[in-house]
Amino acid sequence: MVAKRISPRPCLIFTVLLLVAIVVLHPPRAASAQTIAFHLEHEWVKIWINSEDGSIDLLYDIELACDSNNIREVWVGQPTRDFTLGEAYDSHGNPLTVEKVVEGGYFAVRVHFATPVQSGESIRFNVTTRVRGMIYLDRENPGNVGMLFTPTWWEVPVLDLRVLIVLPEGVDLREVKTLKGVPYDNTSQEEGRLVLYWERRNLSPGERLSFGVSFPKEYIKGGIRHTGLAWLLYNFLPRYWSLILGAGLIAVFGSVMLINALKRMPYEKPKVTMETLGIRRGLTAVEAAWLLGLGPKKVVVAILYSLLKKHAVWVEEQDPVLRLEVTRQPGEGPLLRYYEVGFLRCIGEDGTLGEECLARTVMLLRDTVEEKMRGYCRRDTIEYYRKIVEKAWEEVKAAGTPELAAKAFDENLLWLILDEDFKSRAGETLGDRVLTPDPAWWWYWWWRYPRPVPPTRAPPPGPEARRSLPGGELADRVATSLERAANGIVRNLEKFANSILPAAPRAVSKAPIRHGSSCACACVSCACVCACVSCACACAGGRVG
Repeated sequence: MVAKRISPRPCLIFTVLLLVAIVVLHPPRAASAQTIAFHLEHEWVKIWINSEDGSIDLLYDIELACDSNNIREVWVGQPTRDFTLGEAYDSHGNPLTVEKVVEGGYFAVRVHFATPVQSGESIRFNVTTRVRGMIYLDRENPGNVGMLFTPTWWEVPVLDLRVLIVLPEGVDLREVKTLKGVPYDNTSQEEGRLVLYWERRNLSPGERLSFGVSFPKEYIKGGIRHTGLAWLLYNFLPRYWSLILGAGLIAVFGSVMLINALKRMPYEKPKVTMETLGIRRGLTAVEAAWLLGLGPKKVVVAILYSLLKKHAVWVEEQDPVLRLEVTRQPGEGPLLRYYEVGFLRCIGEDGTLGEECLARTVMLLRDTVEEKMRGYCRRDTIEYYRKIVEKAWEEVKAAGTPELAAKAFDENLLWLILDEDFKSRAGETLGDRVLTPDPAWWWYWWWRYPRPVPPTRAPPPGPEARRSLPGGELADRVATSLERAANGIVRNLEKFANSILPAAPRAVSKAPIRHGSSCACACVSCACVCACVSCACACAGGRVG
């Protein structure tokens, strides 16, 4: 018997199909696998320690320069899985998409850039989170609690590292201890809270630095972490003792109690409750103008005055249309806010303002404020900023001399103009005190003369210009200038108002983080936060794509 010969054709076809499938499912790596070269121009970190629950609000402001290839996203490591996503923005005010990443023992925030960062380009962005359980008992300083923070480290050079820690309200500098051998470089105040500041330059690849603070535990109301036996006594048992002791009682009496309760309990409509984060502090005067409902027109005037105070623009002509001259660009002089940068971009070659561009700037500010308000109590926040306006008036009124009153009026101007009764309040507050306008008051001098002098010189053109005048008269002139600015900026108010599109509805909300006020492969390690004494801190490596 002769065996039938099997044709090799089916085997050949099967082999070819198998190879094609392998290539399709596992394509060869292309340029995406190439090495990404980059460095950090700066890494600025700010931490707010929350006294209520021992959590921290963590802000990273990073400027990254891409030296080769391109960067689309970055993972920023977090110290624990117990963190809440906040906000992320680039330097142009564009919101960036963020995702929470928890993969086993790896915790991070994944930040997607709006557009890839190409070789030779740089991007500045910030990202915020709220991390819980960050404050530990300080065993080296009895009666104290502490926090040790190690900023994210990189396997590339970091040219500028800065760390600010905002301590709980009431902490005095004399009560604070820092990590041995790492004293703070400077101190300041933020809304009555002590701020410690560190700065380091030219960090080597992989270099890690830690910064620690210790202060009396009376300033933390809850959420203090313990270790060892103390953890069992203070963290575990207080949380579960009732469950342990009551388990038997529940098993015996639970059924009887449930039946009796159901017989007596009347029908009650379901209730939905939402926990908020309270007052949203940290908004600028211009952002508060939108929150207080002053409207787009007054918001634009507030932005103009903020730029005049920073000497970033000068008014060349006021009638019939406002014409501006840009006197400095973003990056020069005092830091410009995102809405100020947007305003400058609206100034055309002829000095007039593009109304559609202004509308986009107002919408960006509106959306930013609404994003910052997510999870916070709007009513209490509005009341908070109204009190700031009242406090500004009180400071002007309490000034002991005309010179101090003029100084307080200038420093608080952006808050004062948020008062809808500005004209009469200013007249009452300044009264008959004789004030002398300062040459640096660009917000005053631009409307004072029909043909203002160029901004390269001091605005007042002679002794007569600087004549003193009663406070009531100065207040009246400032109020008039505000009205003229509002009328000169927007030619077609109805068209401008119609350009402000309604805010997009938010289907899903994330718990916002305060300030709330702004990358690439190799390795992005996590930020470690633990006690001022030794504690294990497992870090998560960073990745990009």
